[in-house]
Amino acid sequence: MVEKVWNNSEDVNVAVRKVYAKASDAYGYIDSECKTKVKAEELENAFIKGLIVVGSDGTIYKPISCKVASKVATVTYATTDSTTATSAKLATIKSE
Repeated sequence: MVEKVWNNSEDVNVAVRKVYAKASDAYGYIDSECKTKVKAEELENAFIKGLIVVGSDGTIYKPISCKVASKVATVTYATTDSTTATSAKLATIKSE
């Protein structure tokens, strides 16, 4: 049988979880002011339950993978490539 991921009471009526990316570093933040870094377990949980990454310019991205190693979660997402319209670039954010 497939392993199940259960919603918790804190998940009621939550459509999506936002994590913010800052241009000057590789961390994900839980606030739009980019002051509080996201924890590994929060980032992984958000990825599993529905995450969007908000770039420093306000662009919204859908992540494509999440890996946890040495208690650091790294989420990969695709960004647009301004030089070639038919290609994309990969970007990452990580937990503290």
